[in-house]
Amino acid sequence: MNGAMIIGPGERLRLFVTAMLVYALCLTPVLFNPMTWTALDAAVSLVETGRWQVTHGDLYYDNDVAMAGSRKVGGPPPGLAFAMVPTYAVWRAVAGVVDTPESFVALHVFATIVIGAAASALAAGEVAALARVLGAGVSGARWAAILFAFGTPAFLFAVRLYKENLAALIVVAAFRLALTAETGRRWALAGLLGGAAGLVAYPSGLIGLGVAAIALARAGRRTLVPVALGGAVALVWLSLYNAWLFGRPWRFAYSSYLNMPGAADVHDVHFRLPSVFVLVNSLVNQREGLLFYSPFLALGIVGLVTAWRGGWRMPVAVTAIFALALWGLSAAWLAQFPMSFTGARYLFPAVPLLAAFAAPVLERVGAPARWTLAIVSIGLTYLIVQAGHIADPAPLLYAAKTFVSGTGLPVLFKETLPAWLGLETLHTTLARPDVSGRDLVRMLATPAGWRLAANQALMLVASLAAFAAVAGVIRRVWTPPAVAPTEALAR
Repeated sequence: MNGAMIIGPGERLRLFVTAMLVYALCLTPVLFNPMTWTALDAAVSLVETGRWQVTHGDLYYDNDVAMAGSRKVGGPPPGLAFAMVPTYAVWRAVAGVVDTPESFVALHVFATIVIGAAASALAAGEVAALARVLGAGVSGARWAAILFAFGTPAFLFAVRLYKENLAALIVVAAFRLALTAETGRRWALAGLLGGAAGLVAYPSGLIGLGVAAIALARAGRRTLVPVALGGAVALVWLSLYNAWLFGRPWRFAYSSYLNMPGAADVHDVHFRLPSVFVLVNSLVNQREGLLFYSPFLALGIVGLVTAWRGGWRMPVAVTAIFALALWGLSAAWLAQFPMSFTGARYLFPAVPLLAAFAAPVLERVGAPARWTLAIVSIGLTYLIVQAGHIADPAPLLYAAKTFVSGTGLPVLFKETLPAWLGLETLHTTLARPDVSGRDLVRMLATPAGWRLAANQALMLVASLAAFAAVAGVIRRVWTPPAVAPTEALAR
């Protein structure tokens, strides 16, 4: 592999620091996702009781909880919960035992930074590295990484704790390793990562087959042994896990769920023939449409075609088949949940691959097209991020309304900080069910209304100061070191 095509650790560190700083300012310190609850609960329960179970299911109505005999366990794949165990151990040593809703929320914030934000930030670096391997220049790799970090659901999954961005990080790392591995140890690591992706989000494990296909195409059958051995570790572990809890290696938790949000009958949950409606919604619906909110990813499809013509046929085939498999499987799964969100979350593990293939195209398109796609992708994504949890059937309209009422501030500044300080603002007052927009306008003519406006202005100033400080740090991180005159003359 040509060393010039490998992104250096300094570039990755700059991308990581940039993403982490922005993610920290946009955190959503609200715990509402039942899959997140079960991961937190499983980790806490394991540390506190020494048993793999959930012991606080009543706090989230046993949603996404399954029965293993007489024991309640987390229903989703175990990978995120296992990653939470050392995270909780550290938290417990500093902050104490987690056993109340408030302490779970605090743990969730910590875990979001340590796992969620870090996973998205690291994945951005992997996107840049993979883009360079695929032939993109430094500019294209940076564009792809920044757009991935802030113009895709990577941003959303970095400010709340989900499993999909952790799975995506493992997928892109395995894929890049498969394209660059030269030794048996690295081939085995690629296979191990490919299998491990399935422990975090089951369909993501399909990348393991892609890793094997790339290995076979690049270096022949001799590489299949280390790749297979690496992948077998995760497969055997998952089989033993299923057999231990649910009686059969191929039996998953879904057959013994107590509650599954959105399911009409939890005992009749199975894959169904995907409808065209669900397939289309996954891409363009305003709820979670992947291309609707991240239109620059369309360049990834163009990039796949270009890369195919340029000789990258096996990597292109693996990426296309992997993305199509996630699309079809998610649509077949979501067909039974008519009220659920669309499937962009399930498609996300393929997004870093598409972003990397978009990098060479981003370099070639004109600046107006590149900037337009970037502004739309980042703008729409930020709208959703700053809106926090969106249960409204028209989430984009809701996000726009809360953007206006919150003066564009993220949740941390427009809701969390005022709550901590005990301050009522225009935004927090409007959020009350007994206050309408007209009521708020009338209040502006009263002293109480002016106090609300002043408090909101205070939050705006605080947020601008925080963003300015972060911008200063980011600028310093990306500013090349000054060269001394004597050193410049020596060159």
